[in-house]
Amino acid sequence: MTTASDRTITVTNRPTRDQLEKIYDILDECFSVGRTFFQERLDLDSAYDPDTTWFATVDGKIAANVQIFPLSVRVGQAVLQAGAMGSVAADPSYRGMGLTHKILAAQTDYMRETGYDISLLLASKHAFYEKVGWRLVPETAYAVEKQPGGEQPDGYTIIPFDSRYLNDIRCIYDRFNQNRTYTVVRNETYWEDLIHWPEWKKADCLLLQQNNKIVAYGIIEKKDTEQVFINEFIYLDEAADGVEYLFHALCRLRPKARQILAMLPEDHKLYSYYQQHQAQPVEIHIAMWKMINLHSTFHKLQPELERRLNDNDRTANQELCIALKCGEERICLDYRHQRLSVSEDIPAGSYVSIDVDERNLITYMIFGYPAEGAVEEAAEHADILRALFPKQQAVFYLTDKF
Repeated sequence: MTTASDRTITVTNRPTRDQLEKIYDILDECFSVGRTFFQERLDLDSAYDPDTTWFATVDGKIAANVQIFPLSVRVGQAVLQAGAMGSVAADPSYRGMGLTHKILAAQTDYMRETGYDISLLLASKHAFYEKVGWRLVPETAYAVEKQPGGEQPDGYTIIPFDSRYLNDIRCIYDRFNQNRTYTVVRNETYWEDLIHWPEWKKADCLLLQQNNKIVAYGIIEKKDTEQVFINEFIYLDEAADGVEYLFHALCRLRPKARQILAMLPEDHKLYSYYQQHQAQPVEIHIAMWKMINLHSTFHKLQPELERRLNDNDRTANQELCIALKCGEERICLDYRHQRLSVSEDIPAGSYVSIDVDERNLITYMIFGYPAEGAVEEAAEHADILRALFPKQQAVFYLTDKF
């Protein structure tokens, strides 16, 4: 094991092509999917910016790397800029020197300076990333025993995905998710790149057609295991009675699967199907979050939060001045005459002071303030927090994994 003493360590970004090839070599050594998986993800990304590739050198040799994948993530009608952290790897010869932590610290500064609001990291080594500020936010998936499919509904057919239907599924995605928290905003270029990325190739996509119109699609991971995930399942309202038919068609693609897992918001048509068939909740401990810039986050959330306060019977006609503190940052939410302003300055005089743990604040933003309250916040602030952060029908689609 190499130590950091008497070694020259640098952390930087914007690798040359030769340096990027060496980064791919490290990723190839660390992950069984191989270098092509990582190389295709960047080479086939029209929006790729070398600024987002960070690496550490030891005595001039590339020894570790972390990639930022920029994502635009919805919170209701607002959109936040998220830095999705992936491709985390260190040359085994240089482990134990804290190189990855040094890169993540530099990336945090970079994201703060370049307009990112939050950061998301998918990981199983939680303690490792908690040391540099990311916090685990558990999620719930549902597992259902695979059932025999029913009869084909009149007017519906199932067809495999073909690129000529890309615009159809893009429009369905946009309609289904236009105000759905935790979903990624996918523009046309993102979609065109997405169907060539490695994650897309690790799944199968089927389309539901009704009278020659594409009305729904589903994506299931390509695994011959007893448990298989539905990565994405999206439909138009008019296709509601064909949802189960498409679901069973996806299940038939995985004959060895015994259980089908999915991340399902409660307003999804499959959620009721899962409940009817005694689906079991499965805690997923993968998503870790970090607040990059509290001020920019709440400035972008301002129209959404104002709408929520106006729609809430308890707060609509109140005047509220809230000093919201999260870690070392604090902002003022000033709500008067059904208008909300967000500033960094706490005014003199009377205000409500709410101190929220970073993990809880991000949980409230994504999923909403829990109906039963939370022990970290004083009971007298629960109504305000529920108004600001009502329950969300939130979901992150595994198609967007990084």
